[in-house]
Amino acid sequence: MSTPYPGQTPPPPYGYPAPPQPPKKNNVGKIIGIGCGSLVGLSLLLAACGALVASSDGFKEGVKEGVKAASSAPTPPAEAPSASIAAPAAKPAPEPAKKGVVELTASPAEFKPTILSQGAGDYTSIQVTVANNGDKEVSVNVLTFEVTAEDGARRNAELAVDEDQIDTVTLAKGEKVTGTITVKGKLTAKTVYFRNGLLGNTYSAQVK
Repeated sequence: MSTPYPGQTPPPPYGYPAPPQPPKKNNVGKIIGIGCGSLVGLSLLLAACGALVASSDGFKEGVKEGVKAASSAPTPPAEAPSASIAAPAAKPAPEPAKKGVVELTASPAEFKPTILSQGAGDYTSIQVTVANNGDKEVSVNVLTFEVTAEDGARRNAELAVDEDQIDTVTLAKGEKVTGTITVKGKLTAKTVYFRNGLLGNTYSAQVK
């Protein structure tokens, strides 16, 4: 038998009170719950994104700070060379030049005439020093000297024409003698030659 009121409670028989209607289901709470849940999820998602962005910015700032610190760090000083490297050996000092057996020096001198040279013309005098640096004796005599002038010709020393004429002596080791030798003529002396005795070696010196 079909009910004339489908989906509804049939009316009670006449004389009986009507039964209570079943409560209608309310979906508002469900909608509110779903909406709240969505808001909470969205809030969590935004918070996570914010944290990620903040952490990314912090990472970038940390990298920048690290680069600045590395660039501003002082450069360590270069290591000193190892002490094991040997220093270059110092050059030995040059040995002093060895002196010759006879050391001769000569320089211009004033002519001081003696009685023998007065009125005899012009003369040129040179002061000489003879030093014996050898072991053997050295014989000095005015007649064993010669002088070369600008023309290159040798002139023999004159005897007893200058008051300061060099003495005739024999020099032992370490001894020396100084005096003048004189040649005939007015000239500019360039070189003096001395012979040790009549048959000995000849030595020379520039007139300075």
